[in-house]
Amino acid sequence: MQTTVFSKLLKNGELYKIVLLETKLRKECQRLNYENGEIRGCLNLANVLILMKKDKESLQMLEMAEKELKGKKEYALEAYMYFVYGKNYNSLGLHEQAIKCFDTAFVLAHKIKDRKEKEKRLYSIYDWKRNSFEYLGLMDSVYSNERKCMKSPTPMLFITIAERHFKLNNIDSAEFYINKANELLTTRQIPIEGKANVLRAFGKLNIEKKNYNKALNYLFSSLNITSKAQLGKGTLESYKLIAEAYNGLNFPEQESEYLAKYSALNDSLQREENVGINMVIKRMHKEQADKEKRYSSVLLYVILSIVFLGSIIVYFVFKFSRSRERIKDAMINEKVKESENLKRKLTTTYEELIMLAKRSDPSFMIKFRDSHSDFYDCLISKYPDLNPNDLRLCAFLKLDLSNKQISDYDHISIRTAESKKYRLRKKLKLSRDIDLYKWIQNF
Repeated sequence: MQTTVFSKLLKNGELYKIVLLETKLRKECQRLNYENGEIRGCLNLANVLILMKKDKESLQMLEMAEKELKGKKEYALEAYMYFVYGKNYNSLGLHEQAIKCFDTAFVLAHKIKDRKEKEKRLYSIYDWKRNSFEYLGLMDSVYSNERKCMKSPTPMLFITIAERHFKLNNIDSAEFYINKANELLTTRQIPIEGKANVLRAFGKLNIEKKNYNKALNYLFSSLNITSKAQLGKGTLESYKLIAEAYNGLNFPEQESEYLAKYSALNDSLQREENVGINMVIKRMHKEQADKEKRYSSVLLYVILSIVFLGSIIVYFVFKFSRSRERIKDAMINEKVKESENLKRKLTTTYEELIMLAKRSDPSFMIKFRDSHSDFYDCLISKYPDLNPNDLRLCAFLKLDLSNKQISDYDHISIRTAESKKYRLRKKLKLSRDIDLYKWIQNF
């Protein structure tokens, strides 16, 4: 009964009702001391909140579920949890982290005993992994996962393929896949979000065909669905396409109206996304700190063992053979060097940060924050509107990187790097006579 009600609400796009229902059921499970039911409730809420672009609330639900699952061997729930973490990271644009979560969910899903639940979870993982792979440009992995998804395709699968054909200007092929997506709406129980996506795809198709009035009919129908269901990303995409259609009709006032709506909603979603990204960074920082703490404990044990063994060896060498004094000194020097090398590994050095920046490694900001915590915390405290890209640029400037290095590490032109510094200067409200590099160094 619960599953039927949930499916109906999802199909109708009544996401807030789902949130209320799941919250009520979770509290009932809590009252009955049914822990697994309470955990599943947290995960269901986290999953729905992603659709509503409530990244912060979704991550909070996941953290609650993760805390309750610690120490348990509930493979189905763990697989579900890591899958929803992957969706969340995907929504935030953290695709490498998303794929790692999907891979963990994949391993856990294979341990699920119920065959139908296992197959459902594995299919969902394939579907979302291909999305992250596409953003990263790993097309061989995209095609591999797409083939697995074709056993039970969703409208978004065909729409994604159509998007690739749009980029190649293969309009007929794009139309073929959009029609296949539309056919699924009549043959399967598809959530209303799927219908909104199909309508929006038809809108884009007609813009490409220069049938602007027809495009607007499709786009406003899609917008009506996403607005009622509060599906922010879908609404954002519709605003942009509607403005494009009005541009084609040479209606500048209407075009400006929807571009303004697009800009306002985009800013709102970006603020929400920044909150989610900061939560993820803190989580990754904590995981990295815990990992380094464990590593430090092992290294400390190794160092103490080396020092202890070295002391014994030195003692007996000194006691039984003065003639081996040179060997004793050499061993002491060697042990001291080993100790210094091991200690050096415990700290994040400038060279390590540069190497991470060169590789565009996502852990660069975690390492930077760890080694420059006073600077980072003071910066985000005084300038809360700085986004992750701004903070990354501040980190580069703190490391005294040149425009050439910044452009190389961020894969942008030197001119773009200079433009980013100019925008940063405006956000920091610095006058022209202030040297940005010196200001960052002294901040």
